[in-house]
Amino acid sequence: MPTPLLLRRPSGVYVRFFVPGDLQPSIGSRYLVRPLHQPPGDRARLVAARMGMALSIAFDSIRKGVAVDLDELLRRVREGALKELTLDDVTLADGTRIRKAQIDSPEDAAMFGELMRRSSTAEQSEVTRARAARRTQQMRDASERLSGPRKPALMLSKVIEDHLGDLGRARLHPKTVLESRHTLRLFAGIVGDDIPVAALSQDHVRAFFDGVRWWPSNATKRPTYRDLSVQQAIELAKTNQEPEPAAWTIAKHRQRLSVFFASLLKGGHLASNPLDGVRAISTPDSEDTGEPFTDDDLKAIFDPVAFPAWACKYPHRWFGPILGLYSGARVNEIAQLRVEDIDTIDGIPGFFVRQGGKGQSIKNKNSRRFVPLAKPVVEAGFLTYVEEVKQAGLEQIFPNLPNSTGLGFGRQLSRQFSVYIKKQGVSAKGQGFHGFRHTIASRLDEAGASASAIGALTGHGTGQTVLEKFYIDRRSLPDRVATLAKFSPPVRLPGYSAGLFGLST
Repeated sequence: MPTPLLLRRPSGVYVRFFVPGDLQPSIGSRYLVRPLHQPPGDRARLVAARMGMALSIAFDSIRKGVAVDLDELLRRVREGALKELTLDDVTLADGTRIRKAQIDSPEDAAMFGELMRRSSTAEQSEVTRARAARRTQQMRDASERLSGPRKPALMLSKVIEDHLGDLGRARLHPKTVLESRHTLRLFAGIVGDDIPVAALSQDHVRAFFDGVRWWPSNATKRPTYRDLSVQQAIELAKTNQEPEPAAWTIAKHRQRLSVFFASLLKGGHLASNPLDGVRAISTPDSEDTGEPFTDDDLKAIFDPVAFPAWACKYPHRWFGPILGLYSGARVNEIAQLRVEDIDTIDGIPGFFVRQGGKGQSIKNKNSRRFVPLAKPVVEAGFLTYVEEVKQAGLEQIFPNLPNSTGLGFGRQLSRQFSVYIKKQGVSAKGQGFHGFRHTIASRLDEAGASASAIGALTGHGTGQTVLEKFYIDRRSLPDRVATLAKFSPPVRLPGYSAGLFGLST
C-alpha cells in the first residue's frame, strides 16, 4: 500500500508516493509527485489517501501486465471523479487483514492513515515474510528479463552538478556560470533536489515560477535572508511584502532553465522539455531600453589611452565597438560575423547581416541587410584585420567569441563592454552596447534622414515602429536648429597595427 507523504510548497500542497522497486523500470521513476489542489488539512489528507488506494490497485494491475495511465488515474481521483474507494480483502504490512472497508470521509482517511503507520512499524508477521519472499522472487525474475543491470534513478541534484561543471569546462564567462548556479539553486530549493530527473514536469516548472516571484533581491547578501534556506527566504519575503523581481529577471531564470533542460534532452534524460506549454512572462523588447550615448560618453568610451589598453586583448573588443558605433548593428549581429559576410558591392565595402553560417541568427526578416562600412572604419584598419583572418584560415571574424550556450555569439562582447564603460564613468541604468544603436538612429534622424533610410541601415521596418518610438530621441526635436550633414561622432578611432592579434602567417 503506497504511503502518501504530504509536501507543502509555495504553489500549494503536493503528495509524494514511493514507487515499488519492481515497478520503477516500467514507470520510469522512484517517486510520483502530484499536486493535490487542496488547502492543508483533512481534505488534502483524504484526497492523498484516495490516491494511495488507487495506486495500490494500479500497481497490482501493472504487475499483471495491464496498462494503466497513472496520470489520468490520479487526476480523476484528485478532481473527484473517483470519490469512494472500497478495500476488499487487503492485508497490511504487519499482517492485519481488512476484509472490507470504504474510505469516503476525512475521518476515514485519518483512521486508515494511522492504521497504515502502525502497520509499517510493526514487526513482520509470517504473512508479511511470505509476501516479502514472493516480492523478492518477483524482483529477481524481473531482473533476469532486463538486458543489463538496472541503473539507479538519476537525481536532480546530480544533473545540476554535472551541468554547472559542463558550463565551466566550456570556459563560459564566470558570471554566466554563477548566474546559472543561482537559478538552479533556486529551482532545486523550490521543487526539491531529490526528485528523479525523469519525473520533472510542468508542475515543477510552475511551482518554481510561483516561488521565485517572491525571491527577495540580493537575498544572499542581506543579513535578513542570507542564512535561510530557499523556502524559508521565500516565506519570509512574503511576510515582509518584498517587491517582486522585474520581468527581465524572471525571463533570465527561464532562459537558464531552458539551457539546462536542453542539455538533459540532448543527454536522453528527459523525454520532453518541462518548459514547453508553460507560458513565458511578457517582457519589454530588449531594444526599447536605454538611451543614446552623449558626446561625453563617446569620448570616455573611445579614450585614446583607455580604449586601446582595454581593446588590445581581443579583436572583438577592438573592432566590435567601432562597428557598433558606425553601423548601429546589434551586438550579436557583429559578434557572429564570418569571413564570407565581408564583401564589396558596387565598389562599397560592407558586411552582410544574415543567417547562413553555423550558429548565426537574425531577429526578423527586416534584419537581413548589407551594411556599408563607414570611411572611419576602413581608415581604422578593419579590412586589414579581415585579411589577416582570411590568411589565418579562420571562419569567424572574431574567433574568441563562443556560442557554447546556443544563445548567440554576442554575450561575451556585451558583458565585457558593459564592464569597461562603467569603469569609464558611463554608468546610466540599462546602458550598454545597444547604446550605439540608439545613438546612430537619433543622430541620423536629427540630420534629416528618413525613417526608411535609417531602417535600411539598422534593420528596422518603417512606420510607427520601435524605430520611431525608441531609436529617435524625440526630446531633442524642439531644440533642433540645424541638421547634421552626416554621422560624425566626436571621437578619433585608434589605428590598427597589422599583426596586433597574432593572426599573420
